[in-house]
This record gives sequence, structure tokens and C-alpha cells, in this order.
Amino acid sequence: MAIHLEDRWYRRRRPQGDRVRTARHGQAPRYRAHFIDGSGKRTTKTFHARRDAERWLVKTEVAHLLRKDA
Repeated sequence: MAIHLEDRWYRRRRPQGDRVRTARHGQAPRYRAHFIDGSGKRTTKTFHARRDAERWLVKTEVAHLLRKDA
């Protein structure tokens, strides 16, 4: 199981670590949340606010863990 939160407006430039604007900068929605379950099934959802994306990831992860243990 893996979770990842992607900022679609900025990328990190290596090795400096500076943030660089992407072609999607300013276009909504900004964040994409990725959830990959134990079998490799990927679920993604986009959000305008980072806190909403983080909340969805936590809820999805907890729901997956509860279903798996039940």
C-alpha cells in the first residue's frame, strides 16, 4: 500500500531542489492524491485544496485497512 500527494503546479528541480512552475500552473485543480492498495490497484482523485487531498488520503487508507482486517 502506498500513498502520494502530487502538487501539479510545481516540480522540484534536482539537485538544487528549487521549485519550478509546470505547464499546469494556475489551472485548477492543483493537487492530485494517489492511493495504491496492496494488490497494485491505483486510485487517484484531484483537489483544489491540499488539506482536502490529505484528508481523502487518510480516509481512504483507513477504510482500506478496516476492510482488509474485517
